[in-house]
Amino acid sequence: MAQAVENLIGPAVACQMLGVDQQSLLRGINDGIVPAYRIGDSVRFRPSELRHPALSGLAEHYRSKDEHFAA
Repeated sequence: MAQAVENLIGPAVACQMLGVDQQSLLRGINDGIVPAYRIGDSVRFRPSELRHPALSGLAEHYRSKDEHFAA
């Protein structure tokens, strides 16, 4: 059974897709929320995985977290 090949994207495009800045993207990776793949010295993402509904609120998640700790 043939499997479709999906082009991986870099952090800048991933940030645009998720509506977050690079710091929030890195936090999402470290928190185990955002799936990422290390290829050599680079980090890459599968666009299909970033479209998962669970990631749609990532920007708001970290914004509310930051506001809570800033208070």
